[in-house]
Amino acid sequence: MKTGFLISALIFLLLSPCVAAACSCAGFASICQAYTNADAVFIGTVERTERPQPKKNADGEVYSAGQIAYVQVEKVFKGVKETEVVFRSGGSSCDRILKEGEHLLFYASYDKKSKTFKIGPCSRTTSIDKAPDGVDDLLYLQALPAAAETTRISGTLLSHLVNPLIGIKVSISGPQKSYEVYTDKNGVYEIYDLPPGRYNVKTESPPGLKVGFASFSTGGSTDANSQSNGLLLKEKSCAGVDFYFNSDTSISGRVFGPDGRPLPQVCLSIMLKDETNTNGPGSECTDEQGRYEFDATPPGEYIIVANNEGSISSEEPFPATYYPGVFEKQKATVLAITDGGHLENQDLHIPSLEATRVIQGLLVYADGRPVVNEAVSFKPEAVKEGYDGEAQTLTDAQGRFSLTVLQGLSGWLRASMYVYEGEYLNCPLLDKLIKAQGESPAEVEARPLKLETNTDFQDLKLVFPFPSCVKAKPAQR
Repeated sequence: MKTGFLISALIFLLLSPCVAAACSCAGFASICQAYTNADAVFIGTVERTERPQPKKNADGEVYSAGQIAYVQVEKVFKGVKETEVVFRSGGSSCDRILKEGEHLLFYASYDKKSKTFKIGPCSRTTSIDKAPDGVDDLLYLQALPAAAETTRISGTLLSHLVNPLIGIKVSISGPQKSYEVYTDKNGVYEIYDLPPGRYNVKTESPPGLKVGFASFSTGGSTDANSQSNGLLLKEKSCAGVDFYFNSDTSISGRVFGPDGRPLPQVCLSIMLKDETNTNGPGSECTDEQGRYEFDATPPGEYIIVANNEGSISSEEPFPATYYPGVFEKQKATVLAITDGGHLENQDLHIPSLEATRVIQGLLVYADGRPVVNEAVSFKPEAVKEGYDGEAQTLTDAQGRFSLTVLQGLSGWLRASMYVYEGEYLNCPLLDKLIKAQGESPAEVEARPLKLETNTDFQDLKLVFPFPSCVKAKPAQR
């Protein structure tokens, strides 16, 4: 099981346009599209901001009135004659909140009624306080009007989200021939005057790095290795691909119990040796053979901990344990990783485990037929401080279940499922249970079993109080 390192998640979030419930968009426009679509394009500094008083809607609910920002205009590429302009946001979760002192390249729309500007939810508006932010855009804008009369493919190469990669070859393959360009001091590449057609853009990886994600200005971000259709370049148009590199690193090994058996589903965290955040910057859980791997880990000195939360549970019946197998953080072995480094066989041995018991059985309907892929759980009546005795699983294709629980607990074994009214045909007992709860979906339960986990249990049976029923066919739309 591999989830990757935190930086991959950060890249995804930064490249995924407008990650918010109130809005969505297909992706960022290319630079020339953004320029054409904007009412105004200019460089400016946010001098001051105001927050109007909150308002009430027709239902009396209070909502944000947004923001008013005053921006000093410094350089105009399109659509502004004033030296100061006003921006107004409506207060939605997708509106960009401007901060005093920000130095930005604005792509803005203009509202004639209020005589104010606004930044769209998927705008290319970006900070230009430090390279390489906005450099690709500025190269195009500064080359106008000639740049608008031809074709252009461009992009930026960054490592660890912020560091420009200089002098890296980028290969651009088109319908007639292939081209090679190199990134400049800001990690930007560009090429003009390409014949219209579809192009594939690829880049080499510098030593110790690998491409994590690529962001396409013609519609969102995707895996860097996925360009099956290429970039479509039309006459007098532009397109772009930004490449984001991670460290080509890995730390891998296995987790073993005190008897030498591999431990599955043990979750590990990796953190800088001086990190105080108890959640850690990255996490992995072992597979069925007890294997784990952290990849794309930025260079640094790290420690690895299993069960970082420290709560002794049925799945992790041990306290926080540090590599190579100690309970005290100060005794942990520090692992140093550099770009291109691969540390293998970094096995973590848990010194001791709390005693556990196994609960196995069958979940069936009232007519004896197995219940497939439904939840079975054990919940203790009480546990000691620092312990979590709950356990849960899903039944298999034969309705069987198996739970590992901490020894010495008193609690209940339960099974439940959520059912909608009308979901099953000709099932009066089930319909009666749903109506009795007065809501849909209703949670229906098998009769629970009281258990003392001082021994293993086999051949237990949980029974739902209704027979198996045939699901109704989905309504045709």
